Amino acid sequence: MARKKDVPKEMLLDGAQMTLSAFIAGTMGFLKERNIPIKDWVSYIGEQFEGSLGELEGEEAGNVMGHLLTLQVLPLGVDIVSSKSTRDKAEARLTSLPSRTILGKFGTTPRELLRGFGVTKKEFESILSMYEPAAKAIGLKLKCQSKDDQQILTLERVRR
Repeated sequence: MARKKDVPKEMLLDGAQMTLSAFIAGTMGFLKERNIPIKDWVSYIGEQFEGSLGELEGEEAGNVMGHLLTLQVLPLGVDIVSSKSTRDKAEARLTSLPSRTILGKFGTTPRELLRGFGVTKKEFESILSMYEPAAKAIGLKLKCQSKDDQQILTLERVRR
């Protein structure tokens, strides 16, 4: 039996990211089977963490985006393709969800994982919108969109 100290950290991270993708897809599939809107679940999670960015209120949009990416988004297994920011706006282009690179290490593809749970790519990608309430609480608007097999996250200061 493997012990944690014997397993390389990179393998542990890959396994955690694979497990997280499977849990997200599995939960979404479960909800769909029971006719519970995935959007309601994502909104619920977002509302629970609405105050999670409070210490970043007034920070530049790029700093807030960096926080979101580092602690919330990159752990999903995506990579940053490009990013840019000004004081009031930040944009990050990411590889698509779920991570093709991570799933490939375990012999599967995003299509196979999602099909196994009856979830569409668009439904899976909607998980990123859970950060909208936290951004709104500190005066920012988060927009998530999919384009050219990439995820685009935009944080923009709301004019008051």
